[in-house]
Amino acid sequence: MKGLTVLGGIVGFVVLMVLSSIFNGYALSVLWGWFVVPTLSAPALSLVPAIGISIVVSYLTYQHHNYVEKEQSFGTQVLYGTITAIIRPSLALLFGSIVHSFM
Repeated sequence: MKGLTVLGGIVGFVVLMVLSSIFNGYALSVLWGWFVVPTLSAPALSLVPAIGISIVVSYLTYQHHNYVEKEQSFGTQVLYGTITAIIRPSLALLFGSIVHSFM
């Protein structure tokens, strides 16, 4: 049973990484369209290149923060990662939409 739990955690982690990359790419493409395209007359950024750029920027700017206590269970750590993966791009889109409404 423990091996099945570990396998489920690994699969969940991979799914989380994929969905997080897609959501971050989506947020980047929307924010790019709101601010960079009209300001710099740059071409629009579609979803697939935005995902790639988001991955590169995350890779280059990653800083490890040990917010999760080591005593927490693996499930709690996955939940924390899931919440972070959803909230970060959501807040960027929320604040970006507020700023965009003043343009």
